[in-house]
Amino acid sequence: MPQEFLKLLNRIGNDWVAPQSDSWIDVVAPADGSVIGQVADSGVEDVDLAVCAARDAFTEGSWSGLTAVQRADYLLKIADYLESHLSELTETIGRDTGSPARLATALQAYTPIIHIREFASMAPLLDTPVVHAVDGPVAPGSWRIEREPIGVVGAYVPYNFPLFEAVWKVAPALLAGNTIVVKPSPLTPTGVQELAKAAEAVGLPPGVINVIHGDVAAGKALAQNPGVDFITFTGSTAVAREIAASAAQNLTPVMAELGGKSPSVVLEDADLRMAIKGSLYSGLMNSGQACVATTRVLVPDHLYDEAVALATEYAEQLIVGDPSSEATDIGPVISRRQLEKIEQHVARAREQGAKVTTGGCRAVEVPSGGFYYKPTVVRDVTPDMDIAVKEVFGPVIAFLRYGTVDEAVEIANSTPYGLASAVWGGDVERAESVSARIEAGLKFINDVGGIDVTRTPLAGRKQSGIGAELGPDGLFAYTLPASTYLSHGEGRQSAAYVLVGSKWG
Repeated sequence: MPQEFLKLLNRIGNDWVAPQSDSWIDVVAPADGSVIGQVADSGVEDVDLAVCAARDAFTEGSWSGLTAVQRADYLLKIADYLESHLSELTETIGRDTGSPARLATALQAYTPIIHIREFASMAPLLDTPVVHAVDGPVAPGSWRIEREPIGVVGAYVPYNFPLFEAVWKVAPALLAGNTIVVKPSPLTPTGVQELAKAAEAVGLPPGVINVIHGDVAAGKALAQNPGVDFITFTGSTAVAREIAASAAQNLTPVMAELGGKSPSVVLEDADLRMAIKGSLYSGLMNSGQACVATTRVLVPDHLYDEAVALATEYAEQLIVGDPSSEATDIGPVISRRQLEKIEQHVARAREQGAKVTTGGCRAVEVPSGGFYYKPTVVRDVTPDMDIAVKEVFGPVIAFLRYGTVDEAVEIANSTPYGLASAVWGGDVERAESVSARIEAGLKFINDVGGIDVTRTPLAGRKQSGIGAELGPDGLFAYTLPASTYLSHGEGRQSAAYVLVGSKWG
């Protein structure tokens, strides 16, 4: 049965509308290179309409005027709706991301539903003000600190985990009482589209969630729009600089979760098999298209050859193929352009003296026309090589050797990034001390992968981020504090009044 050809419209206010220019961008399936649909190629006028719709919805107050618990009820309804359509959701997101079936079901489709519910559980953090009683030279009283919504949020969602990342932005922004304009990647637009459909189906007020599809023009227009009060961006560091520069014209604050070149440090007393399996899971999951992927594995000199041999063995066991198959471990990368970039990274590594032990080329025993690259292990990598510093965003793992732990820490910190890290060791206290010296916002010890969205903030260091997503810090990022003083003086004036007029004492 042929699959539906997608025609993705913008969602503005209460309507699904075509772009003003009537221009469209092809959506290409990574699995076979076929065009599976078209997405609106929006421009300044479209963005203006969406921001105005969000502003009207915010100013009108029917959403921001609800309690956080009431807004959480809407989020729970959205989660229930998505779960009731899980099969279709998995298929839709799997088509445009190319994620293997198991990953598409568990991580791309179902985990965001869990996270919506977890975000909803954070509502009491917003509905319970903090009260401080004060007494002293001024009249006795109390300060009440509440969290108020910022206003209109502009959200940029990356291509690698479209629904996952959209939920990480939309759920806390809406829970806090904001309205939002979401710009998905034109490469994987369906996750955000399905989220907006769910919001419509459960009766979310018009204008609370708006979706603007498009590419560079839409992204730049959203960042420059003076009606946007806050920007949340996930993507590359290079694009973040452009977004921040545009937002600076209006002094619009920007929160950004950016690229990484995360180290996985294997100590000499680590369970080597566990450490290598964990490092490869993190580095190769979703074809290496994950910002927190541990794509640099640092191993002591005397364990280096054994570690590389294990990594090569494990990588060669992985099945590269059609993402619709439950047997597939590694699916395609997102586009032909990204496939060519990966090839250039590996070619450059070879030029600089590194050696490929497995992979290092396109996979050809797969559906024709798709963008497949074999899981690749690169050895004899030194810290000054491009492959040790630059983010590849593909299924490529670089192995570096070290002599002392101090040298390992120095290598781990030698890139411009500081998003995530992993340390593996039998002496847990020692592993923790090594982890503490690594510049990263998300740190794992003897495991990788898990994040508790309600308690675990994600805050990159250096060029890996601005601000913090997730946890109470990430929720409060979508709010502004409002402080109110209430006098309990029963007719007493503040003793400070005399500083202005002596007769006021």
